[in-house]
Amino acid sequence: MLGDVSQPSDERVSTPLREGDRRVWQRHAGDVARLVWRGALLLFLLAITAVVPSALRNASEGFVSLFLLIPDPIRFALIGIAQLAVIALPLMTLTWLLMRRTRAEAALVVGAGIAGGVVMVLLTDWLDRAAPPNQIEGISSASFISTGFPSAGLLAALVAGAAAASPLMTTAWRHVAWVGVGTAVVTRLLTATQAPVNIAVTVALGGVVGSAVLVLIGSPVRRPGAASLRSALSDAGFEVDDLRDEESHTGRRTFLGTASGRDVRIVFLDRDDRDAALLAKFLRFVRVYSVDEDSLSVNPDRRVEHEALVTLLAQQADARVPTVYAIASSEGESAVIALEVPRGTSLSEFSDDSDLPASSVDDDGLDDLWRQLETMHEARIAHRALTSENLYLDGSTATLTGLENARLVATDDQCSVDIAEILISTSLVVGADRAIASAARVVSRAELQNALAFVQPAALPSATRRAARRPKGFIDDTRAELVDTLGLEDVELAPLERISIAKVVTWIGFGVLAFFLLTLVSSWSEISEAMKGIDWNWVLPIFIATIFGTFGGALSLSGSVVRRIPLGEATVVMFGQSFLNRFTPMNAGGMAMRIRYLQKGGTDITVATAAIGLTSAASGVVQVMFIAFFFLWSSSDPASGIDTDGGGGGVAGSIVVVIIIAVLVAAVTIALTPKFRRWLVAFVRSTVGKIRQDFGELARMPSKIALLFGGAALGKFSTIVAFVFSCRAFDIDIAFAELGAMYLVATTIASTVPTPGGVGAVEAALVLILTNAGVPDATAWAAVLLFRLINYWFPTIPGYAALKISERRELV
Repeated sequence: MLGDVSQPSDERVSTPLREGDRRVWQRHAGDVARLVWRGALLLFLLAITAVVPSALRNASEGFVSLFLLIPDPIRFALIGIAQLAVIALPLMTLTWLLMRRTRAEAALVVGAGIAGGVVMVLLTDWLDRAAPPNQIEGISSASFISTGFPSAGLLAALVAGAAAASPLMTTAWRHVAWVGVGTAVVTRLLTATQAPVNIAVTVALGGVVGSAVLVLIGSPVRRPGAASLRSALSDAGFEVDDLRDEESHTGRRTFLGTASGRDVRIVFLDRDDRDAALLAKFLRFVRVYSVDEDSLSVNPDRRVEHEALVTLLAQQADARVPTVYAIASSEGESAVIALEVPRGTSLSEFSDDSDLPASSVDDDGLDDLWRQLETMHEARIAHRALTSENLYLDGSTATLTGLENARLVATDDQCSVDIAEILISTSLVVGADRAIASAARVVSRAELQNALAFVQPAALPSATRRAARRPKGFIDDTRAELVDTLGLEDVELAPLERISIAKVVTWIGFGVLAFFLLTLVSSWSEISEAMKGIDWNWVLPIFIATIFGTFGGALSLSGSVVRRIPLGEATVVMFGQSFLNRFTPMNAGGMAMRIRYLQKGGTDITVATAAIGLTSAASGVVQVMFIAFFFLWSSSDPASGIDTDGGGGGVAGSIVVVIIIAVLVAAVTIALTPKFRRWLVAFVRSTVGKIRQDFGELARMPSKIALLFGGAALGKFSTIVAFVFSCRAFDIDIAFAELGAMYLVATTIASTVPTPGGVGAVEAALVLILTNAGVPDATAWAAVLLFRLINYWFPTIPGYAALKISERRELV
């Protein structure tokens, strides 16, 4: 026992906490965490199965051959025993569930098992094609049970059932369930009826299905009864008089009760809390750079021990924190900590919409919050979770609670993050002006100035970050007000974000380029051999088609504004911008050159910028129309060789799949992200309004519209012709319509990869779609490299000359 419990408390009505209470079903954070981990493992296994099937087959053969070294009598005995255990252990587990739990829980487990088996059966054919078991010599078992037992479907069912049943069972029976799963896995390995990688996929899939069932349907509330909690605390020397029903406090399962006439708060942690904390820690590690040099354990026992230690040290430093009465280990990887209930009211309960308006918060109480934090910092203790739920006010006195994430021997940065956290938490309740004024009365100017760099979302706890989303820009406005109060001009934020949109774009682009280069280098001997078979008669037509494409761009530029654009000047500018686009990200150089050309010719800068946007919009419209046109053409052209009767295959089917997937992804994204939906609607409305305003006169000029869309169509069609001619140069005998459809699908997919000019992404997509149509890899690479060399890189030569001409003639 760690504290004294002699003071009386207010009387409260007790609600009995029933042992093994199964009345309420709910979703649990631990199930969500396990679903994420298992889902990530499954995706990884499926990815490597799809990408490197030959390597997996070789590894599987080598692994299974090890079992041939086991003497036959021993192997036969092991297989027979394992097969019997696979039957007995699941039946024992299900019997225990029926006897000790409700029928609903048993039905939940059986339903999860059936779902896992069905999903696995649907996936078996693809797995067997990727890593076929017939590449491995089967091993007979001499058992009266078939060597195919347990099947892949049954194994997935066992794993799904065990995953769904584990949270409902005691530790001992949980071990029994997973021993049954392990035995089934060993049996599959010994009988060699399934490649080892497929067994791993089966186990991961079963785990995902079991966790998904728990997340979708829920399960009974997982909590100990009053007798279990009293017994655990009693073993630690702390006697509890009564316990009331469960509540959630700062995301932790908490029980209120009394001991020696005083209210106590008992926090219960188990494996669900451990898994949820582990996932949260991992996600935060991926998202931001932490100021914490150490990492706290997620083990329940270690967590309560840490909280008790930090609380005792904070009390020794005279900080006002709840007293720890006892900590104890409980059954099933769980632990409990008994804490004093703090006096007063949590800051989160103050609101203008409640009986406790924000104006009732005492300034002396706010000042005392800062004093308590300063006291902890002087002892080099950082709180690290200063949400409004952990800040208690009782008139002019304050108490800091929730020390489970506190850090000892705190660094200056950790203390600065504390100041940023409590500043935002108090500002959300009483307003930034009062919160900053209170901080300025207690905290030194130097400390506030150091904390400014951490007044940003990445430094805040998730609960505070969510609360600060509305009003929009609240954190930025609070930081700006603190900057004004301190008389500073600006502040440089600490670089905390590990992942940003810009970094993700860079990583994707780098990954695509790396994949392209590695593939090119590893297959260069075959590609160079294929390139020797080039038919040079097609090279000149490719050059001509490329030049026509640039001319089409000039026509489209001429049609984007009302005033007359000399076609010769526009062609020179388009060649010049093609040079700049090869060496600037997102075609920024070429766009800037075209805008400058229009502006120099007398077009207003706003209209010029919108005109370039209009040419891009016209190109997008033509792309969609061409996809539909070539799809219909290739589907109806007898020479295309495409099966339109549903027999499968062909580019038509690929286009349908791509379009359906794209539409579904877009629909789901728009439906599930209200913020993005609002932005999209606003963007479409503003764009339409701008077009109507800036190009109303243009729309009444048919010749300009013809130039705008006709030029875009000529440029697009010329590029398709250049691609077809490149394929003909290597005797790729696929119909023109099908090659056109293939090119449009490949470039549409590649356009989502953020590399300059689609370098790497376009090549990889074109090679993939050609090889999918039966073209040998080396031949596909040779055709694509020829196409890109002439159509993409050749224009840089006349483009450089055109750029110099544009500068000399002052076109830009």
